[in-house]
Amino acid sequence: MTDHIPTSSTRRSRPDLWRLLLLPLALLLANGSLDAQGMVDIDPRIQEIVAEISEENLEHLVTGMASFETRNTMSSVDDPDRGIGAAREWMVEELAGYSPRLQVGLDCYDVVASGRITRDVEICNVKAVLPGRTERRIYVSGHYDSVAQVPPGAEDDYPEHDNFAPGANDDASGTAVAMELARVLSQSGLEFDATLVFIGFAGEEQGLFGARLHAKRALDEGIQIDAVFNNDIVGNIRAGDGQINGTAVQVFAPGPDDSPARTLARYAYRFGKAYMPHHDIRLVGREDRFGRGGDHTPFNYWGFAAVRFTEIMENYARQHTVEDTVDGVYFPYLARNARVNAGGVASLALAPAAPEVDNPNGQPRLTRGESRYAAHLEWDPSPGAASYRIFIRDGWSMDWQQVYDVGNVTEFTFEGLSIDEHYFGVAAVGPDGHESLASPYDRPHRVIEEVETR
Repeated sequence: MTDHIPTSSTRRSRPDLWRLLLLPLALLLANGSLDAQGMVDIDPRIQEIVAEISEENLEHLVTGMASFETRNTMSSVDDPDRGIGAAREWMVEELAGYSPRLQVGLDCYDVVASGRITRDVEICNVKAVLPGRTERRIYVSGHYDSVAQVPPGAEDDYPEHDNFAPGANDDASGTAVAMELARVLSQSGLEFDATLVFIGFAGEEQGLFGARLHAKRALDEGIQIDAVFNNDIVGNIRAGDGQINGTAVQVFAPGPDDSPARTLARYAYRFGKAYMPHHDIRLVGREDRFGRGGDHTPFNYWGFAAVRFTEIMENYARQHTVEDTVDGVYFPYLARNARVNAGGVASLALAPAAPEVDNPNGQPRLTRGESRYAAHLEWDPSPGAASYRIFIRDGWSMDWQQVYDVGNVTEFTFEGLSIDEHYFGVAAVGPDGHESLASPYDRPHRVIEEVETR
């Protein structure tokens, strides 16, 4: 990219001109590796949160969930020791004991028989809400239901919903991440700007029922969900073919390039790496693993930002089988993945809301400026923001390549920079340096009308 000197808008205050003089240096520095694709202000309080993640508590949670033998959506709700009813009551009790700040309860729906739901059933998600200063929400999720295939020839004697299905890695591991973050964040003493929701979904194995119903209800009720960090199968390090990797996690996010999911994935990468620099976070531009699905999918469908964290080495012989037992979960690795979540979740929850960059007609406020050869960006102020950051990448890149701290302004101009060859985003930064998601200047796809012919 050619060197250029960004210029301020007419609303710019004189002290901010010193920042302007430093921008060419920032440009040179930002052209390095993607690990340095943005300014991240490390917060010692978040470092403490990350350090508080406990391997021992994660093992306690996974072992506890697996002890109910099955958590199949259609298993018993009355047995005090076995089945999904006993499991969810145990989860509620665990969450309620973490902090009086947590609002713990069930989120239930009556579902009629269809597809893999073979009879009418009540599906109950388990959730714990940590209220913030605002109503906007950030979710950390897993699914606590489990399933295992019936042994061949035993279908009549051993119905699937009664089959032994410990579901230790799929997905007690992801649910344990959500519950452990509920414990650590609720006990941190911090007041977050966003409201945090820690949730274990049910009915995932039969077709994402708990997540589908919850996401649709949020849409209908106008609930603002800024992000969903979904964790599903995040505790195993040994693949079925013997490969081992305990230092990497995948984050799945569907397109297009500036979709809400990929905006969140970029954020999860930057802040996860900031607080866990030796853990490899691999962004994958898919909805999910090939031919598979998870509870983040309904949220993306309804327009919310949602990504899926999944281990790098899956063992398919220990998924949906009686072999998915606790000994298949490596808790130091599960803790590392929980810490990656914690760095991103805490940073985002402490930050102000992302700026609004579209005009009332839904068009991004990105123009060529007065010179017609510039990139001129405008945005609305975000409540609580102290400054703003602009992100830039070239037209064929997935990741932000340059970042500029432009001060407390609501418009900015880059002279000599083509808006055709680059993508742009702007984030709000709070007084303590916590950064929001980047709002992309993404022009909606045009609809081409058909031409009638004779």
